[in-house]
Amino acid sequence: MFGGVTIGLASMAAVMSAFGFIGGPGLVYKFGMTSIWMTIACGPGMVYGYWILGKRMRGMADVTDVATLPDIARVRFNSQAVRGVLAVGLFLAAIAYLSSQVMGGGILMNQMLGVSKEWGIVIMFGTTVAYMFFSGMSGSILTDAFQGLVMLIAVFAVIIGFFMMTGGDLTPIANSPAFGPSFVDGVGSMPLQAALVFGLVFFVGAMGQPTMLAKMYSVKTVQDIKKAGIIGGVSYGVTSIVWILCGYGALYIVATGGAGPLQSADNAAFLFVSKLGGITQALVMAGLLAAIVSTASFFISMSSSAITRDLIGALGHEMAHEKQIRVGQVLQVLVPLIAIGMGIWGGRMVAILGALGWGFFASVTIPTFAIGMLWKRCSTEGILAGLWFAVIANPAYLLLENLKIFRFPFAGYLFCVAGAVILTVVVSLFTKTCAGENMPKALKPIFKL
Repeated sequence: MFGGVTIGLASMAAVMSAFGFIGGPGLVYKFGMTSIWMTIACGPGMVYGYWILGKRMRGMADVTDVATLPDIARVRFNSQAVRGVLAVGLFLAAIAYLSSQVMGGGILMNQMLGVSKEWGIVIMFGTTVAYMFFSGMSGSILTDAFQGLVMLIAVFAVIIGFFMMTGGDLTPIANSPAFGPSFVDGVGSMPLQAALVFGLVFFVGAMGQPTMLAKMYSVKTVQDIKKAGIIGGVSYGVTSIVWILCGYGALYIVATGGAGPLQSADNAAFLFVSKLGGITQALVMAGLLAAIVSTASFFISMSSSAITRDLIGALGHEMAHEKQIRVGQVLQVLVPLIAIGMGIWGGRMVAILGALGWGFFASVTIPTFAIGMLWKRCSTEGILAGLWFAVIANPAYLLLENLKIFRFPFAGYLFCVAGAVILTVVVSLFTKTCAGENMPKALKPIFKL
């Protein structure tokens, strides 16, 4: 239905969420330059993902009737089991990622309207669910594109505000005993390997973002794919300026005595915004609001369809389209409630919740689509092994961490992503279902694109 410009802006808006506009500045406030390698890598990762995966994902919409990502997995691997397990994985990952939007939305409404975080969450998600209830995924894409434009306007407001405030001089941060030189060097206060891992995971992880993958088969023509990739990647890079400058603006304010140390790093963006003029402040707040709502709407729609269309269909009970919509509307109310519970129970920074959701998505989508659509030898058995591992391992390590039973010495989602990829590849080497010459005949031309 949509052209490359709309899809590119919608992709950027859905990926640059509360994770980037609120969580990102919080990470800069805590660690300096280290986290910036996430957002530096993500833009090129989006372009690369569209260019190497886009034609094949779009081709799937030409050879069969697909509406969701599990639909594509079902056709590629000729398996309802793959469809069902992927639907469960996407549903759980969406809940994890939505929890970061829950926390970010509550903080934003608290800052904008002076209401409690709880009422802020009700206002934010009540509004989002209201328009999703009537418009579904197509409405999500259109509003995402508009919200992307709002976010780009906010970038210019941030740039003007930052340089008027600091003059581009970060010396006070380097000289501050609370921060120091490491906060302004190229690595930040975390070890070098952390910056490298952030860059690698977010470059590769961008290709596993459902917000991008689902839009690859929504473009009108194949010619729109590269345009969407370039616009999405470049606009994401531009909006990353908010991540960087809001974080360093907060550091500058604290280092120069303009405010005391923050009790919560998630308030870094709001501290910076509070020192801006009225019009600039309003523009930046609008960008923050757009970042949260654009992402939340997509995942609410995706998670509801994962149950109503894909999981139930995989179990052998295909619902009529009208009934899918009615049941999906009920789930669009229930899903945010579950995400609210997880966000409050998890008690983590917005950026950490976002990274957990990002990692969960990567562990189910990279094997299925990045490997499955690029490697003909990938088999049904291999994908099922990788998906089952991801669906079990992600909730398990989060539960163990929250109950303080066990914690990895590194980010747990790295273990889940690596394990899912390794299992998929190894099992595929020894199995043949829907792999190589055993692939469904209608799909073979797609693998020549």
